Amino acid sequence: MAQFSVLIPMKIPSEGKSRLADVLDGSSRKSLIISLLERVLEASMNSSSCDVYVIGGGLEVADICRQIGAYWLNSNSGDLNLDVSAGIAEITQTGKGTIYLPGDLPFVTSEDINSVIDRSENGDFAVLVESESDGGTNCVLFPYQTKLIPLLGSDSYKRHCGYAVNHGILFESISPAGLLIDLDTVDDLKKCQRIEKGFLGNVGII
Repeated sequence: MAQFSVLIPMKIPSEGKSRLADVLDGSSRKSLIISLLERVLEASMNSSSCDVYVIGGGLEVADICRQIGAYWLNSNSGDLNLDVSAGIAEITQTGKGTIYLPGDLPFVTSEDINSVIDRSENGDFAVLVESESDGGTNCVLFPYQTKLIPLLGSDSYKRHCGYAVNHGILFESISPAGLLIDLDTVDDLKKCQRIEKGFLGNVGII
């Protein structure tokens, strides 16, 4: 039976979400980043994945991981794809596949993550989830020893699909509701406020 670990790359919380600077001050953005990470960690820990890794984010993120029982990998590369590749390499050594998740998914549930695992058909397929807002990739299941590589960044969903097709990698695309929305922009923030009553207060912003 194929097994999987969740991998969440993080920036240092005080340095993220710059696109929200017009509406949230630095301390509010930091509170938001930490709250979103905690939501993703909780969903991941309660999913059918074997374990959860976070790479990067500094000592504050390391402390959060320690409290919740996730593994923390140190990195200050500043390169998202490099960090995800390093995390995949670490997880591959344990004989597991990797589920990449960003740390800013406000509504992800353990059921969403389980649906990604199920769609992989025991690791026979890679699985991709597209962000509903910007053509990014909000989840990738990398089967154990797959040839698929992280191509995160602008238009990454199309690039992942193209790479898989060109290299003969079997993959499925699915759209679990809680994996479609990531929070990067003011429009994303407004959407979250419409979906969840009291969202700002719930993520530590008064």
